[in-house]
This record gives sequence, structure tokens and C-alpha cells, in this order.
Amino acid sequence: MSKLSFLCLFLVFGGPTSFSQEGSIPPIDISFDLNKLKELDFGTDSLNGDRLLFQLFPAPMNEDDPELSDWKTSAFWRCSSCIRREMVVFEDVEESERETLPFDANYTSFTNILYYQSEKGSLRAVASFSTSQMNDGTGRFTRGLLSLANFEKQNGSWKLLNFEPFVNFQGSFTLASPVDEVKISDTGKTYFLIHGGEANGVSPEEYWPIYQGLYVIKGDNLFEYLHVSAASCKENNDPVGSIWETEITEIGESLLGLNITTKTSGLIVKKYSWGLPEALQFISTEDFDQLPDKFNFTATQKFTRSVTELSFEKPIISIQYMDSKGMVHEQVVATQITRIK
Repeated sequence: MSKLSFLCLFLVFGGPTSFSQEGSIPPIDISFDLNKLKELDFGTDSLNGDRLLFQLFPAPMNEDDPELSDWKTSAFWRCSSCIRREMVVFEDVEESERETLPFDANYTSFTNILYYQSEKGSLRAVASFSTSQMNDGTGRFTRGLLSLANFEKQNGSWKLLNFEPFVNFQGSFTLASPVDEVKISDTGKTYFLIHGGEANGVSPEEYWPIYQGLYVIKGDNLFEYLHVSAASCKENNDPVGSIWETEITEIGESLLGLNITTKTSGLIVKKYSWGLPEALQFISTEDFDQLPDKFNFTATQKFTRSVTELSFEKPIISIQYMDSKGMVHEQVVATQITRIK
């Protein structure tokens, strides 16, 4: 089932074990001191991704490194002073993957820079980086560790506002999907959105879905707030079976927490039973069985994310389909708070 998923971070104590592999050049030992990183000179022109990479991760790869790859320019590092973080990926309530990060040997590459304006009109930029224990881009189910750096142009020069090396663990082909959209809430706070992640690029011939995700990152501390699953499978840009996407239509804040309105839309082919969108799982089994074998849908849902929990309203779901006579029907399907398993 494809449902609302959360990435939970748990802190565990102790340093990484020493790196030892015969014939390999050891990674450079670095540390992450935000105050010292803020003192670096990031220039006045457009930000350069590879330069930022080696400023924030000062560990350029040695040309004689046997793992050197032309696939991505990478930093090769370890961090003996870092607190190890146990990053757990949950699908529904079940754990699907667990990694202790950082690795003993880490390859980090730059993935994206997105420029935007703050609520006060200043020019800002968020840079994304991905870390893996491999540097060859293989493994469609191999996730990456996302790191984010947030900058602002002050008096003509770029200044680092915040840097978080451990944002979340997602993506495929050893790369975490980067920030690709910025949302400003109704109170002027910044949130970063990520569309992607999970296992992209799988085989449509065997109809393994190309899972995607929508991640909401809180801009002031660069922590993940919400992850909504999505899925698609296309061959020559035509959908193979079910396909849907989710977008954020509104972000607001209240005394209860962060309020998010989502819109999920797509096509459902019922004979493919690998999962349903989160919203459709609030339709009763009886009502779902009455729907045609193939239908389009649009679902709107509101979430409230407080410090301790996530609550949600019943989704509003509109179904569209064509009958055997070619007539198009549209109906609103009843939903309930208790999710149907």
C-alpha cells in the first residue's frame, strides 16, 4: 500500500568506526561547525555548486582513489566527531529501511541550487547535496542522504544562514532528490518542497511502479515536516496502470501547528493492486468495489502537523469515469476518518 509515510530520525551516541580497506585511500576526516561555516566567503556572483560542495564538505577526492568515478564530482569524507544518526524510513507504520549515518566512508555530490525571494524581498538560495557510500550511481533502490544549505545575499555577498547535513534519507540510484520548489506560508515563513525520491526508474514491463514522493521541509531549521507518497509508471510517456501525483495548494500556520492542504489527482486501474493513494484509502471497501475498473480522481485533504502528532480531515474525493456507452460520469465519493486497510 502507498500511504502517508514519515521519515523518523533517532539519535544514537558513539563515533563511527575507523575506515580500513586494503588498497583504498581513506576518506578525509571533517566536521560540521555551523558558526565556522558561516564565516566562509561564498562570493558575490551566482553560487557554484561544486565550489559550495568543497566548502561545506572540504574533502576532495584523490585522483588515485580506486573508487573515483566520472559520474559525479564528489567529496570523500568521514566525520569522527559527528553523532551517529539512525535514519529509519517507514512505509505506513512498518519500517522499510534503516541506516546509521554518516557512513564510515561517504561520497557527497552537489545536486541542485534553487534561487528564491524571502518574505522580505531578499535574494536567497537553497543548495542540495546527496551522500552515499557509493559513487557510481547504481542501485535503483539505493537511497541517498539529503543535505541542505540555505543562503542569503547580504550587502552584495552570499551569507550562509543555515546548514543541515542530515535532512532525510530518500531517492534512488544513490541520489537523494533535491529541493525543487519553494512555498511561502500565509505568515511569510519559507518551506521547501521535494518532488521525487524513492525507487525511480523501475521496469514498466513488469509493472513495478515508479514511486515518487512529496516532501515538505521547514525552512528555518531544514527538518522534514511531512512526506506524502505518490506513484507513477510510464512507458514512452504513457501511463501503465495507476498513476497519481500530489501537490501542496496551501500552507498556513496556526496555534495548532502547520496546516497543509494537498491535492492528489490521477488515474486508478484496479487490477494493479500494489497500492492506492493515501486519500483513496479512506473510501470504504464496499464503496470502492462499486467503482469501475478504471477511473480518474481528484482528492483534496487538509493536514495539521503539530510538534507531537499529525492530524487530518476527511478527504474530499471526486471520481470521473466513462461507462460502456461512452457517457462520462462524475461523483463525489463518501470518505471516513478511519483508514480502510
